[in-house]
This record gives sequence, structure tokens and C-alpha cells, in this order.
Amino acid sequence: MNLNDYAIKTSRERLDIFLTSLSVTNRTPEYYVNWEKVESKTKEYELELNTLNYLIGKENIRDEAQNLFSKQPELLRAIPSLIASREKVLDILIVDDYDNMDFEQLSFKKIDSTRIQDYLDFIEQSGLLDFLQNKANRSLVDYVYGVEAGLDSNARKNRSGTTMEGILERHVAKLANELGLEWKAQATALFIKENWNIDVPVDKSERRFDVAVYSKEKHKVWLIETNYYGGGGSKLKAVAGEFTELSQFVTTSNDAIEFVWVTDGQGWKTAHLPLSEAFGHIQNIFNLNMLKEGYLSELLEN
Repeated sequence: MNLNDYAIKTSRERLDIFLTSLSVTNRTPEYYVNWEKVESKTKEYELELNTLNYLIGKENIRDEAQNLFSKQPELLRAIPSLIASREKVLDILIVDDYDNMDFEQLSFKKIDSTRIQDYLDFIEQSGLLDFLQNKANRSLVDYVYGVEAGLDSNARKNRSGTTMEGILERHVAKLANELGLEWKAQATALFIKENWNIDVPVDKSERRFDVAVYSKEKHKVWLIETNYYGGGGSKLKAVAGEFTELSQFVTTSNDAIEFVWVTDGQGWKTAHLPLSEAFGHIQNIFNLNMLKEGYLSELLEN
């Protein structure tokens, strides 16, 4: 099936085609670990970590740590990385042997050199001193590299949308080169007006479109939004409603503007009703398989 065959079908038929051709994943190999971020986070405290290697295997490690931190308190800035924490100011619940509870705060961002004992108590009670004394047997830089890779995996749920943007941008870049079109990622209405002299009505001043494509020959802009939902949830209904309204809003312009929504994921199978409503108002809703079949290429060419 090509774009023309798809376009002439009813909204219900297009929805059925869309749902039966959803991808099982959008996870490219780059999805799993952002190695640039891991390396950047590790290098941030590389000097401190190399100095802390001194503590590995020390017999009287508490005394050695106290001596080291008293002389170089800024080394404490590396402690959150060693305990896999992104937070640099920690709120801590202290429970003594009699179940008395107290709260305290330790800042590893701005080190308080008058509280070295409090820092040491925390490091000891967290199990880090025992790790350094009895279990660490290699460079702490290498250890934190692994910790950062693990922490980065927690960000995967937020990477689906970024992955879709990357896929879309690469696809559009190729098409723009082939068809002699201009394009811009994260395009604002101001950019489009200043560079292409097309007025885009926006529902909010900070609105950025994932990709905008411009044909100088037709003096026309295609505004493309993209996302991916591997699981269901109430957010899908809100997103479908948002893009339905957005498509209707931007196309009120007196200039030639066409709205395109590229979305995918098995989660849409749980949101038939809001998606059906979106198909009733948005002509160009494509998934990854449709991009592969050339639907966007045909749209930009026509």
C-alpha cells in the first residue's frame, strides 16, 4: 500500500491499518546506554576518585579516611557517585539503637569541613568503608564507570521519545537531501517566520516542533511531531487530544501548512477511542512501518 491508497480510506480504516502495523520496539542499539553521558559523569570526579584509591584495602580505614578527608575535604564530592546517587544534597534518617529517629542533611556539593565526623559516620553506615576495605580491588574510576552505566539505564524510559526524534531526524535529513527541501529540528514559529516567511499559529509561545520541513518551490511547511508508547496509560488519551487540537490550530494559518504525527508503540492498542478521534481530525498519522514504506517521502514530494 502507498500513501495515496492509505489517504483515501476512511479514518476507521486508516486506524485499523495503523494498529495492525505497529512496531514491537523502537530501541536501537544506542538506546541502552548513553556512553557519552557515562563518560562525562565519570570524568567529573576522576581526580577525586583516583585519590580515593588510596583507601582501598586499608586496615584502619576509618582513621585513614578521617586523615585523608581532613586534609582534602573536597574529595567528599565524589562520595555520591560511589553510592550510585545523582543527588548531591542528601536528607538522611538516623535511627539509633533505641529507635529514636532524627533527620539530618549532608551536602556533598558544598562540603562543610567542620562536619568531617558526620560525613564519616554516613560513609561508614552506608557500607562504603567496608566496600573500600574488603571488596574493592580495582580502580574506583572503573567502578564508577560501571555505576554510571547502571544509573543511565534508569533513564531509558525517558529515551523512547528522544530515540523517535533521532529516527525521524535521520529520515527527514535523507528525504530533504533527495527532494531539495530545507528542514529544522526543534523549530519554533519565530524561526519559521524569520527563515521561511510562513506564519505558524501556536498554542503556546515556547512551542517547538520536533521537525519542520520547508519547500521553497511550494512555499509550504510540514510540521512533524513524534513520540512512542510501548505501554498504555492515561497519558495516551491526553497526547492524542493535544495533537488533535494542535493540528487544527496550526492549519488555521493563511499560509500552506500541513501537520504530520509520527507515533508508534504497542501502547496505542490500549487507547483505541482517543486515537480514533485523532484519526478523525488528523489526516497524516504514520508509524515507523509507514515511514519505511515511503509515506512521508510521498507526502513531501506531492
